[in-house]
Amino acid sequence: MPVVVSLLVFLECSRRKRFLGLYLNYLLESCKGFHIFHCYCFQISSLLLRSGDCSGFPDWLVSSCPRLCCAHVPGSALLFLCQGTLAMLDWQDGVMGLSGEALLLDTAQVLFTLSSQIKESTLGMFLARILASWTNSALHILGSSSLSLKHSLSGNSRIAGRLLEYVYTHWEHPLDALRHQTKIIFRNLLQIHRLTIEGDDVITDPFFLDLTKSVLRLEWHIKGKYACLGCLVECIGIEHILTVDKTIPSQILEVMGDQSLVPYASDLLETMFKNHKIHLKSKTISDTWIEQWHETWVSPLLCVLCEGNLDQKSYVIDYYLPKLLNDSPESLRYMVKILQTSIDAKTEQCFLCLGSYNSRGALGALMACLRTARAHGHLQSATDTWETIVSSARIKQGLIHQHCQVRIDTLGLLCESNRSTEIVSVEEMQWVQFFVTYNLNSQSPGVRQQICSLLKKLFCRIQESSQVLYKLEKSKSKLEPENELAKDQPSASLQQYKNFMSSICSILFEALCPGSSYSTRFSALTILGSIADVFPVLEGNTYTVYQLSHDIDAGRFQILMECFTSTFEEVKMLAFDLLMKLSATVVQFQVLGLVLVFQAALELSTSTRPYDCVTASYLLNFLIWQDAVPPCLSASPAQQVTCGNGDKSAAVVERNTLMVIKCLIENLEDEISQAENSLLQAAASFPMYGRVHCVTEAFRKLPLNHLQLVSEWRAVVEKLLLLSYRLSAVVSPVIQSSSPEGLIPMDTDSESASRLQVILSEIQPRDTNDYFNQAKTVKGCDGFDLEDLSASVSSIETSAETKSKGGKTCDVTAQMVLVCCWRSMKEVALLLGTVCQLLPMRSVPECSDGLLTVGQVKEIGDYFKQHLLQSRHRGAFELAYTGFVKLTEILNRCPDVSLQTLPEQWLRSVLEEVKCSDPSSKLCATRRSAGIPFYIQALLASEPKKGKMDLLKFTMKELLALAAPSDDPPSAVPQVHALNILRALFRDTRLGENIIPYVADGAKAAILGFTSPVWAVRNSSTLLFSSLITRTFGVKRGKDELSKTNRMTGREFFSRFPELYPFLLRQLEAAASTVDSEMEGPDRHPSMFLLLLILERLYPSPMDGTSSALSLAPFVPFIIRYGLRAHQDICLCTLEESEPSEVAVLGSAT
Repeated sequence: MPVVVSLLVFLECSRRKRFLGLYLNYLLESCKGFHIFHCYCFQISSLLLRSGDCSGFPDWLVSSCPRLCCAHVPGSALLFLCQGTLAMLDWQDGVMGLSGEALLLDTAQVLFTLSSQIKESTLGMFLARILASWTNSALHILGSSSLSLKHSLSGNSRIAGRLLEYVYTHWEHPLDALRHQTKIIFRNLLQIHRLTIEGDDVITDPFFLDLTKSVLRLEWHIKGKYACLGCLVECIGIEHILTVDKTIPSQILEVMGDQSLVPYASDLLETMFKNHKIHLKSKTISDTWIEQWHETWVSPLLCVLCEGNLDQKSYVIDYYLPKLLNDSPESLRYMVKILQTSIDAKTEQCFLCLGSYNSRGALGALMACLRTARAHGHLQSATDTWETIVSSARIKQGLIHQHCQVRIDTLGLLCESNRSTEIVSVEEMQWVQFFVTYNLNSQSPGVRQQICSLLKKLFCRIQESSQVLYKLEKSKSKLEPENELAKDQPSASLQQYKNFMSSICSILFEALCPGSSYSTRFSALTILGSIADVFPVLEGNTYTVYQLSHDIDAGRFQILMECFTSTFEEVKMLAFDLLMKLSATVVQFQVLGLVLVFQAALELSTSTRPYDCVTASYLLNFLIWQDAVPPCLSASPAQQVTCGNGDKSAAVVERNTLMVIKCLIENLEDEISQAENSLLQAAASFPMYGRVHCVTEAFRKLPLNHLQLVSEWRAVVEKLLLLSYRLSAVVSPVIQSSSPEGLIPMDTDSESASRLQVILSEIQPRDTNDYFNQAKTVKGCDGFDLEDLSASVSSIETSAETKSKGGKTCDVTAQMVLVCCWRSMKEVALLLGTVCQLLPMRSVPECSDGLLTVGQVKEIGDYFKQHLLQSRHRGAFELAYTGFVKLTEILNRCPDVSLQTLPEQWLRSVLEEVKCSDPSSKLCATRRSAGIPFYIQALLASEPKKGKMDLLKFTMKELLALAAPSDDPPSAVPQVHALNILRALFRDTRLGENIIPYVADGAKAAILGFTSPVWAVRNSSTLLFSSLITRTFGVKRGKDELSKTNRMTGREFFSRFPELYPFLLRQLEAAASTVDSEMEGPDRHPSMFLLLLILERLYPSPMDGTSSALSLAPFVPFIIRYGLRAHQDICLCTLEESEPSEVAVLGSAT
């Protein structure tokens, strides 16, 4: 007993509540040796129910754990006490007796009480598991229980009703694990009732009959319906359900057009047809049962494959068809027979059976079935398939079908196999070559991806089977080969493979001709990259049937280089990756030409076309990795010596990268100096963002973990940071102005700097938030003078002219200046984020391999704070947010304590600024608070999710307090900021379930804010409310405003957010009470519209007829009362706007 006392002392520690169950487990385990179950069952029940006083507990328990014996115990403590009780007591074979049965019922009562109190997702997950454990214990104890317990646990009992209520409330919970536990609870509930009626017919039992009918009456968009029906099928069989409605298989297939329901529907169908198959087999001795089974399950499938919509067919093929064939492979010939007959039928519907551009038809269904069967191993070999099941004419017909998916399925039939070493036949290679010739220009990204993926599978088969053929030829084995094609001459098959791959590459390079479309280039380069991956350049004597490098000559190399001129970055990236995969010998003979590319890359890095700098970055990186950097950028002797000590290739790449970055920095420094004198000249001639972009991409490609030139890199990084701050200072006045889209500093003369300051000073009075208190007046004009307008336009055009690099005069528009500024800000932010993310940090000065100091990291953080909180241009602060996220992620993992605490310091600082913001604040209250939500979002999203999320809790508490309306606020600006920040946080998916507990308070703030007299508050409240609707009911994926997938039962909604039930009811009552007032309809209660938007997404729960808790019924009278008055107002307005003759007609009609 001293051990028990010492363990129970730990129960007092509130910070170890999750271990309560473990300690109670140990207590009960120690009690087993003393055979005192019956004695402790009563005391455990008293402990759980808080029904007994301290006099009933042992002295050692009262003295060791006084708070555990008091009347108020935290719900989490009771939850884990229940877990220990269920886990450690022996509930089988009647060991517990009547006291154990009473304890089981008391435990259920405690769990049901806790289910209505616990709202945290983590504790809710524990509760679901413990409740499932309780149902397992109930199943164990029913084996030898009393009649009273069976009566208490039957389907018509109060406990069963509470379990059903819990299931109906949580079967569509957003957590998958909780939905899984709900399914276990429902399955165990059915088994519990079945044990209580042993000896009776299950099918005719009233409980099962009523439950089946009630579940079938539910709409098919309810995900929980599928799990419950599956459990019912397992419990009572499928025959009764099919007797109720024979069209259930077709109904389930009908809903498989909705992606969110497809997994649930396919699992239910699998459970049903397996149960039906077992049932039919047990009833008949012969094989006649298969016809009925095919009629029930296969025929509806074929109808969908021939006539269903595109999404429905795709999901049925991907999810349902493989399960059906795996369970019944013999059904394939039945499917092929039906579909072949449909194709060959000479009827008026023949054309429809073959399919068209919008329909797959029977041919598409046939190809889909054959493809699935071959991929899952239900077809023995390709030769058997072409000869016995489907003809070659059908294959050719599928390859040229108008519908793209039929072509894809036919290609999949040729390429996919469940055996990676299956020999590719000559016919298959010919058909694939024919397909590639005419299908590279597909405009659908999904089709392109499928084509590339299937061809890569074919190349893998060729590579794997070629190894088998090579070993067969080399060893001259007497064993029979696996395929007739390779029986006599494996060398001939290998040569066919090589010829096929060469012909495919020829087709692909021909498709890369100048002027080819993006889709053609993307497909060709992706397939070539797959070939280079599958057939890599191998060292030594390792055999490979094909190497892409052997088919690359000077002309094809030039074709790949020309791909860098494409305006699409994906094409450039694919070309770069492909060139990097080729052997060094392919590039060596082109080195002399590559040296000339360097100067072109430098020119492109200052082009006024944004995509040119992307081309420059890829060219520079290619030159770096191919060691083709011009000799004029030769490294210092110290660098050369250092490079010789380590790995040669890595040292060369590091040396070349350092030289190129130094060159870019030198050019960038000169251009920034010129931009400080004339921003207009810089925007027209040498926009600086291209240089910064090239530096960033060079850093990303460089392996930074094993740098050798550390001292050189430190100087480069320090200079790069200084240049970044200088560049940001040049462009920030435009980005941070109140109207950056229309600002153009006319700085063509010598007074450029002063003129820029004049312009900024002119807009400064508007760059405030005083529109909350004062209204701006615009000067009017008495007339319109065309001559004055022409003169002003000409003066603007004259002042906006500047000379480009070539000496020509060019016009500079406001868009050019803005693009230069925001792209420069974007590239600086991405560069700083990349530097923080990739470069090793020097936490102490004497660190040998670190490049960034703690002070530099803090400076970068201050930079992001300034520009995120003050920038007005959305493109600028959105991309600054991307760089800032990289910084915050590094800080949370940094071992330096001073850096770890920076996010918390920044967060508290900005929240104080938001609290104290007023019309004179620098924080932008327009543009949805600009970068402020992004700044706070980055700080919170990077917080470790496995911790306590203290920053999120603190922030939400502060923001919700600011967002709530007050009686006499000094300024509405903090409330606007709070509403905008809350909107961003509720939209952030990275916060996950951690943000859900604050949805109710956020909804209250949005609804109450909609009644504010300040327009900005109402606007922000509406945006917040829209985000909450999406977060609660899901993203709308269809045109239907009230899609069935974006609704939930009232019980489920109010169980997740119980605070909203009385709040919405009060608001609705207040709105209904205004119907008799003399105010006009729209002004009676502004938030009525928001209330109706929530209520229209709720529908009654199956438990609403049996339980009044959280029912929607109390809302109905108020809605009817308000709706009647609204209808009367509409009729009155109609009468007032009607002609007298129409009013007379309406009066006589009434």
